[in-house]
Amino acid sequence: MPLVCRIARHYSQQVRGHYDDLVQVGSVGLLHAIERYDDSRAASFKTYASHLISSEIRHYLRDHVAVVKLPRDLQELVPKIRQAEQALCQSLGREPLLEELAEYLDVPLKKLHEAQQMERNYNPMSLEQEAYQNTSSRMTLGEQLEDPEFQSFHLAQEDRILLQDALHRVKAQSRQIIEFAFYEDLTQTEIAKQLGISQMQVSRRLKKALGELWETLNTRVTPW
Repeated sequence: MPLVCRIARHYSQQVRGHYDDLVQVGSVGLLHAIERYDDSRAASFKTYASHLISSEIRHYLRDHVAVVKLPRDLQELVPKIRQAEQALCQSLGREPLLEELAEYLDVPLKKLHEAQQMERNYNPMSLEQEAYQNTSSRMTLGEQLEDPEFQSFHLAQEDRILLQDALHRVKAQSRQIIEFAFYEDLTQTEIAKQLGISQMQVSRRLKKALGELWETLNTRVTPW
């Protein structure tokens, strides 16, 4: 666990406020390392575990941490807008206009609009969310989209399921090297150290493994 904490602390310097989450994710990588480590290989457990812990954390950051850094002045303005809206609602007896909010906060109208737009667009919406409320229609946002990229999203999900199934049907050696290369983000040199073989052998094994996976994916299985 000290190793997990040290690696999590390193990545938390890049994304503030995620240290505890990174420790939990890194612990998953540590468990994978415990399950998969082969002490007959040249690499030490610490080296092997470090790769898996870092890999899990990188995957988490890629999938869960926002890549867009919002301007600090707009972030600080958002809670002030909420407070101003409450104060003006009480004094005016109605929802305040943008111009009234801007005057109350002493900020340009354009900046106020940007802050409100940022707040609306910052939180992602699920495609499964209902498009209409208080109606008999149960259509989701996703069902309203005509963008072909939405269909591509579904196809990608189906492809992932097919890929996982095919991966379980290839040889154990092929599955291991594919997982090293594409799931744990190891370079061929790093894989070579893990397996105790040369980089050239890794290249040949990986090419063979991908060929086996491709053949598995393109083999039609019938019940007769």
